[in-house]
Amino acid sequence: MKNRLMGSLAGVGLLIVAGLALTHNLPGRYDVVFGDEMTYLASGLAYTFPPDPYLAQWGSLYAAWLWFLHLFTPDTLDLFYLNWRLLIILTGALLFLYLYLRKSGFSVSLFCALCFQFSTLNVLLDPRISAFTLCLMLAGLCVIQARSWSARSVLLITALTSLFCAYVRPEFYVTMLIALGLALGTFLLPKLRGNYRSASAWSGLVGVIVCIVVMRFLFGNPLAQREQGSDRSFDAFVQHFSINYNTWNNRPIDIPIIQQFELIAAVFGPEVKSMRDAFRVHPDLVLRHFWMNITNTTKAEFRVLGSLFFETPLNHLNSPYRKWILAALLAGIVFGLIDWRGTIRQLTRKGIRLTVRELAFLILLLPSLGSVVLVFPRTHYLYFHAVALVTIIAFFLGHIKLRVMQSPVWLGTLASLMMVWVIYQASQQQKEIRPTPVADNIRFIRSLELTGPVTSLEREWYRVFLYGREQKPHWIQVELYQPNTDFGRFLEEKKVNFILMTRDMQRYFAQDRGFAAFLPKAEAGGFVRLKAPEPNGYLLIRPELLANPSGVTLRSDP
Repeated sequence: MKNRLMGSLAGVGLLIVAGLALTHNLPGRYDVVFGDEMTYLASGLAYTFPPDPYLAQWGSLYAAWLWFLHLFTPDTLDLFYLNWRLLIILTGALLFLYLYLRKSGFSVSLFCALCFQFSTLNVLLDPRISAFTLCLMLAGLCVIQARSWSARSVLLITALTSLFCAYVRPEFYVTMLIALGLALGTFLLPKLRGNYRSASAWSGLVGVIVCIVVMRFLFGNPLAQREQGSDRSFDAFVQHFSINYNTWNNRPIDIPIIQQFELIAAVFGPEVKSMRDAFRVHPDLVLRHFWMNITNTTKAEFRVLGSLFFETPLNHLNSPYRKWILAALLAGIVFGLIDWRGTIRQLTRKGIRLTVRELAFLILLLPSLGSVVLVFPRTHYLYFHAVALVTIIAFFLGHIKLRVMQSPVWLGTLASLMMVWVIYQASQQQKEIRPTPVADNIRFIRSLELTGPVTSLEREWYRVFLYGREQKPHWIQVELYQPNTDFGRFLEEKKVNFILMTRDMQRYFAQDRGFAAFLPKAEAGGFVRLKAPEPNGYLLIRPELLANPSGVTLRSDP
């Protein structure tokens, strides 16, 4: 027991050190990427308790996590990178602990966890809410693996884990109901019910039900429809069915959200408001959508496997002979180190058994398994599959019998070699300094001393980084402007006082006659133009919004 505890602490410590090395100077190497993560960041910055029931479908607990980090990191950009860094570190450490508690062996668990932690899939995951969900999942699975529980207790822990995950990703609420139903079913099976009349037999079940009621009361219903929240499942179906449908018809797949809903109305009819309605109208198209997702998911699983255990270990090894070097190394291991008879004997003796612990893992994977079929094989769904693939590989690697004696010296040597690999990878990545135009723009707008509420016209998410206790910027979508009309009047009507003209915004308005007519007269229209860090970028802002208009750099060129 003492050796096992020391192994757990040593492995977790090594993964934390590796994660710190991997994420050092993260802001200098990776720019801010706008997407769904910005929605969650905005929710965290504006978080109050108890939260708005609307957040039950949009990551209440993740928003609370970001709000907690914000207490220690007042700068929003620093908060963004801190959250990114912490989740990379935590996922690797918790994955190691889970694999080690599964008795995959110290070196195998360390190797697999490092491959996952350093993978592009983990480092560049977006949105990072899936990494936070994975941390909750792995924490629950570690509790299950930590000691010998009854089948009912394992299912109740699974239900509780799913409950917390449901307030991050709402599809886990169904998983929670499945696990709770199976736990109730143990009272009906003679082999599992035990002394079902005792208070202790029912205490765990009652405790989980109380938690469900309390969470529902405090945070709302994750499965709420449009009356209380947004029908997130249908929104996801609309977004991704349009991708598949346009692929079948050789049309552009990157279309605005408004056009996606228009496409669904044209294909299925305007009265269709759910996936079930769509299936009733055109079951052939919905089934084709499902089948295409299954096909693409199968291909993606192999890419993920190759990325984890081929690309990641060989990253920054740029020799043209690296494939041959790997082949020679594998041949040496396969024919020189592995005792195949002993390995087969171990696998035959222990076998592959579906215990209640494996059932718990499978139950927690159900949301991502269903999502890749019903919605689309998006990267943040495949992220959970990657953990399943790592677990399977760790199982087989952990049952390999070597010809050499696995002494502490041997294990220490392997761990040292892996740490040398970590140092090399981290040092190589520190050299990869990339331009960060978005982060530079964010630093610029945050450096301005603003004296009033911001009403921002934009296509991106810069307004999120202006959030504060006294500042909740109002977003005016560019689609609200009728092209080639009076742009200045539109700004007056919408009370716009902040327009960051990035390259994207300049491309959007490049052919618009209304904007072209307004720009030379912007100052007469009540705006000043400030130079932004992005090349050729500028900010149009009303001077009354600036606490010190004379202390900023003007941009005079048209």
